[in-house]
Amino acid sequence: MLGAIVADQYVGRYYTIIIFSIVYIIGWVILTCTSIPSAIEAGAGFPGYIVALIVVGFGTGGIKGIVSPLCADQYKYDHDYIKELKTGEKVVVDYSLSIQRLYNWFYWAINIGGLVGGVVCPLLELNVDFWAAYLLPTIMLVLCLSVFIAGSKFYYKPRPTGSIILKAFSVIRQAWRQKNLPGNREARRVCKDFMDFAKRDSGLPGVVEWDAEMNEKAEQWDDQFVDELKQAIMACKIFVPLSIYWVTYNNLSNNLISQAAVMAKPSTLPNNIMNNFDPIALLIFVPFVDLVLYPYLRRKKINIFPQQRITLGFFIGSIAMVYAAVVQHYIYIDPLFIETGESSNVSVFIQIPCYVLIAFSEIFAVITSMEYAYTHAPKSMKSVVSALSLWPNCVSALISLAISPAAHDPNMVWVYTGVACGAFACGILYYILFRHYDDIDEEFRLAKLAKSSEPAVATTVDSTSEKKALE
Repeated sequence: MLGAIVADQYVGRYYTIIIFSIVYIIGWVILTCTSIPSAIEAGAGFPGYIVALIVVGFGTGGIKGIVSPLCADQYKYDHDYIKELKTGEKVVVDYSLSIQRLYNWFYWAINIGGLVGGVVCPLLELNVDFWAAYLLPTIMLVLCLSVFIAGSKFYYKPRPTGSIILKAFSVIRQAWRQKNLPGNREARRVCKDFMDFAKRDSGLPGVVEWDAEMNEKAEQWDDQFVDELKQAIMACKIFVPLSIYWVTYNNLSNNLISQAAVMAKPSTLPNNIMNNFDPIALLIFVPFVDLVLYPYLRRKKINIFPQQRITLGFFIGSIAMVYAAVVQHYIYIDPLFIETGESSNVSVFIQIPCYVLIAFSEIFAVITSMEYAYTHAPKSMKSVVSALSLWPNCVSALISLAISPAAHDPNMVWVYTGVACGAFACGILYYILFRHYDDIDEEFRLAKLAKSSEPAVATTVDSTSEKKALE
């Protein structure tokens, strides 16, 4: 959140990334230097590790919420528009589909780094030492920052917009105050969103006129900002239940690694290298979903809207945990594990489908939530809302800590089963609570399209609902 506030209010996303990347690099330098044998012998290993965790967390936290918005900023349109093809045919270019594609390929790109680091670093640690495993990402981060700065002239860099958070709170306070005026009883009865009371032209019946003080405060915003803020609040609401989804994802970096440690595998294969099948699956299936599956469904007039995709992510994540529970069951009944408690004849490669399922769940839940955060934030709050989309990671980590006392043998079948049931139930609840968001989004988007273009000129469109609206 700190990085997002600095970006939106003070120096912009580009310079915020540079500032916090330098902090990030300092953290990695500390981690690398204190992991060399002489530093460990001098007693600097553990203190250096703790300091590095804090500095690295501060650095990566400063950029993590704003890298993807800066990437999406490079797309120059913020609405649907009419485009004439070389054939003379005029079509609607769908903004939401464009951003969806951008975020799919952004996520694909970062998983290249995740795969390379996830394979090479454990092997360096195993065959050289920890300092070598830490030195590689330190060098890569310095190189990446240099490339980023070198390309400065090619980027569109949105400027900071001032105290946008204070402005947002002023709108909310104004709307709440106006809503509760005694004379607005009728307006309250028909109002669907109390934020509409902050509009000058709310369209609500019998609204009490604003007094001089309220008029003066409302000079800070217009009705369009109120609509954008409503969308931002919509986006933030979906982040709360996503915490349960992230509990399933977090098993990649804890319980599934522990599971791999007791399974049969080559002696040269570190157990923490298995979770790299997740980025491998993403590198394969993100292009498939973006270039094959989604276009095929659209040609068949089947549109999987954002809330449907996120719900699907919950269900696939739940299936992944069911699979992990089944694998764990077979480990427990294996005679070798019963005898030793430390090894099993069950092959570690049986885990692979679990990682593939989690990867598919990420495509639908994680990428969509990132995309939704960007498209539903006002221009002046994109960094803040994108940073808030990472909030479920924090909550899920706390939930994982809370259930960690139970996460040991012989309870792991029930741990995986409990997470699976939680994700499935939360997926159902999520869809019940938020399915109407897709309808709201479609109405809002088509209203913007109607204002910005002449409907009659479009002859080819991406969805049935667009075609009906334009006709």
